[in-house]
Parts: sequence; C-alpha cells; structure tokens
Amino acid sequence: MKIYKYYALALSIAFFSILISCTDTYSVHEDYLKGGEIAYTNKVDSLSTVSGKNRVKIVGYISNAFNVDEIVVYWNKGKNSQRFPYVKSVSKVDKLELIVDNLEEKSYQFEVYSKNSTNDTSVKMVTYGNVYGDNYRSNLSAREINKTSFGIDNSATINFKPVDEFTRNTEVKYFNMSGVELVKIIESTQSDLVISEIDNSRPIHYRTFFVPSIKDKLGNETSLDLFDSDWKTYTMPQLEPILASTTITPVLGGIQVNWSNPTNKNINVTISYVNGTTKNVVVNSTATAGSTIVSGLLYVSQVVNVAVSDAYANSYGPRSFTTAPLAAVKLVKTSWTIAGFSSEEPAEGAPNGLATATIDGNLATFWHSAWAQSQPVFPHYFIIDMGAVKSISSFEIFRRQGQGGGATVHEFWVSNDNITYTKAATYTGALTTNNAYTVSAAANTKGRYVKYLATAGPNTFTYLGEINVYGAE
Repeated sequence: MKIYKYYALALSIAFFSILISCTDTYSVHEDYLKGGEIAYTNKVDSLSTVSGKNRVKIVGYISNAFNVDEIVVYWNKGKNSQRFPYVKSVSKVDKLELIVDNLEEKSYQFEVYSKNSTNDTSVKMVTYGNVYGDNYRSNLSAREINKTSFGIDNSATINFKPVDEFTRNTEVKYFNMSGVELVKIIESTQSDLVISEIDNSRPIHYRTFFVPSIKDKLGNETSLDLFDSDWKTYTMPQLEPILASTTITPVLGGIQVNWSNPTNKNINVTISYVNGTTKNVVVNSTATAGSTIVSGLLYVSQVVNVAVSDAYANSYGPRSFTTAPLAAVKLVKTSWTIAGFSSEEPAEGAPNGLATATIDGNLATFWHSAWAQSQPVFPHYFIIDMGAVKSISSFEIFRRQGQGGGATVHEFWVSNDNITYTKAATYTGALTTNNAYTVSAAANTKGRYVKYLATAGPNTFTYLGEINVYGAE
C-alpha cells in the first residue's frame, strides 16, 4: 500500500510542476508580446567605406529585401542621419552605394539600418570610415620637377621626380610661342612630360592630384575624390642666351668654342662630334667669356653639336655647327729671320756655323755654337722671328748631316714679343740619324718668335742642321 501512495504523490507533484512551468513560459513571452510582436527587416551586410572630400561612400549588400523601402545611416552617436530610398531590383542581392555628404573632416562610426513602410527596422550594422577635407589638402605639395631639357626647336622635356602610391596625375599649364596657354597632363606612372612647342621665357604653372588611401589589391581606387595641391610656379632656367652666343672658330688641329655667360652661371658646355664614334667634350665654367679648344676632329667639314646645362642638369640644345679644323702645314720660311743667338761659329765657313743656316731650307748647311774664339757651355740657343703670330702644332729638327754629337735635350719656346717666353715642347734624345725628328707642341700654341734651346749633350758644344715649324699661316 505504501508503494501506491508514493506513486500517487509523485504524479501529483509532476502535474503541479507542469502547470507552474507553463504559467512561467507564458509570462516570459507576454513581455515581448506587449504592443504586438517585433518584426525585423533584412539587414545590410558586408559593409565597407570609401573615403572622400567631406563625404564618404558606404558600400554594402542586401538580399531578399522585398519589404524594404529605405536605408538609414546614423553617425555622431545617432545625432545625425541620412536616408536613402531603396527599390528592390530583380536580383536576389542588391549592391548599395550610399554617399553621405556634408561631413566634417574626421573619423566616423556609421550605423546602418534598413526599414520598411511600417517603420520596421533591421538589426544595426556598423562600419567605420575617414573623411578628409581642407586640413588634409593643406599638407599637399605639387610633384617636384627634377630637371628640364629644351631643344632649339622650342621642344621641351620636363622630368619629374618619382612619387608615392598616394599621388595621381599632374596638370601643367604653359604658353606656346603664339602666346596661347595650353594644358598637359602627366600621369603618376610617367617621369617625362614632352611638349612640342613651349615659350620657355615664361614660367609654367602646375599642380598635382592626390588620394588619401592607396588602391586595393585589384587596382581599384579606395578613395572617392581627388585632392589637388596648390598651383606651383616653375621658372625655366635661362640657358638659351648662352647657347645663342656660342661661336666656333677653326684652329690648328681643332676648333675653338666661345660663349658668353654674363650672369656667371655654373654651366657645363658639351661639345659632341663624330670620329669613328661619338666623342663628347664637357667643359665646366662660370666665366663671363668662356672658351675652349677641342682637338681630335676629322680634317673634313663635319657637324659639331653644342649643348649647355646647369648645375641642376637642366639643359638647352644641342645647336649644330658645320666646321672643320685647320690642318697643319709646314710654315713658309721666306720671311723668317734670326732675332738672336747665344753664339755661332763663322770659322765653319759661311753659311755653315751661322744660326741662319738652320732656316735656309738646306739640310747640308748647319749652325754650330762658338769654338774658335771661345768655348761656351750649355745651354745654347738661337731665336727665329717668323714675322707674325702663327698657330703652331709641331716642330721638326734635323741633325748636322752625318754628325751625332750634338745636343740630347732640345727645348722649344714661343713668344709674341721676344721678351716673355713659354715652353711649347721638349724632345729628349740624341739625333742619331739624318732623318727628321718631330715633337708636338702644346695645345693652342701660338707665337711669333721661336727659341730653340739645347740644354744638354755629350760635349760642351752643339750644332743643328735645320728646323721646321708646322702650323697655320
């Protein structure tokens, strides 16, 4: 009997528990059912933002949103909002691009909801974005110009420095030779902007566009707007007048290039010519009146190009000249005279022994230093007056025929006034054959007077058969 009593008691407790449980469940749901059951619309998913100039674009996706007719974006903790109408397309999933404008420059948290006509809303979706404005723009600077190259045909190549991933195109304004202002664009991936006609006497103006965020991995822009820098002015380096002043004069064995540089710029003058391969001679100068001698050219008419650049690698040119160097010839002796000598020996029997024997064109005659009345020691010399200043390329001497005991060090000096002399060449060695011995003069040697100076030899005396001078008359 006890077993049945316990069983009846257990059934009574179980029934009471079920009754209480059902009552509690109803009371919980009752709180949610007050005022009617809550309905949620489909949410906007996969949110991202694209930054812009005082605005931002919010990108998201919504699917199966048949009952949604509006998207609402809140920011500043719900104090501000912007509403966007929504119309369901035929696609299951719609892409939303919501542009929120009139924003201050700062970082934002955006809350996005979808709504239907009865004001039912979706759950809150959150995304973050940055908005840029005048503060960001104030830190932008136009792309730097590295150097410029100008041709005499008014063409120009403007070389820009490399840029980072935030830099976009650069806009350049310039004037052509007709005074018309034109605009060209150089992309950020390019270094050189080529302009076919430009008035380089007038400055150019340019600005560069930037984005506050770089492209994504697919190469798409992640910025909504471009930001332009302030306009920058670039004054062209005035190298044209220097090149325009350039002249070329043929000289013995080469050319002489002259130019005017009145403001004493630090410039490089590059002279180019072809002799088998292209040869370049570069002269650095700050001189007001610059000049240089260039040798090594072919002795034929040829094109020589001259360009001018400054210390910043800006260049102008080239300018082409057609010219030829002067070829060296043996100077005519008919007007030559002896202007002086250290000694001579008449006892050799004129014309032998006399200094004039060295310029008579006869290899069989010779000059000899004194020995009969005196025996002077080295150095021994004689001076030739050629009657006018000559350009000199080389000297040629012959020994006294059949005699090898003359000087072993032969110096050649030149002068314009027979007072101040400059050494032009030295030949060291005994004259052991009757053949000619030739020594080249220093570059750009000029003079009216030539002094042959023998400074050493095996004996105290010396002699010489003939001297010739090669150059330009």
